[in-house]
Amino acid sequence: MRKTLSILMLVILFKVSFAESFSGITTTELLDQAQQSLKEAFEAGCPEFAPYEYYKAEAYYQLAKEEASLLNLEAGRAGAENSIKWSLRAVMKRYDGEIIKNNK
Repeated sequence: MRKTLSILMLVILFKVSFAESFSGITTTELLDQAQQSLKEAFEAGCPEFAPYEYYKAEAYYQLAKEEASLLNLEAGRAGAENSIKWSLRAVMKRYDGEIIKNNK
């Protein structure tokens, strides 16, 4: 139940964040959100259960950090947004099989 609730909260947070299209958020704040999304995916066990999605999110985060450090803020923002998207996909994939098993 706790896992289902955390997935629901992540989806709601994700949808609210993307509803604003990250328009009023600075690149630094977006990078912080991407880092937090990766942390949550890691704690959910995504490197083991959804490695493709998790490591893709991690790669986008590293790319975003590098681009932002070079003051290429547009590319940094795009990388951070992609990192958040792939972190969410990893968490959803991680729990998708478990939810299906529990509902049968």
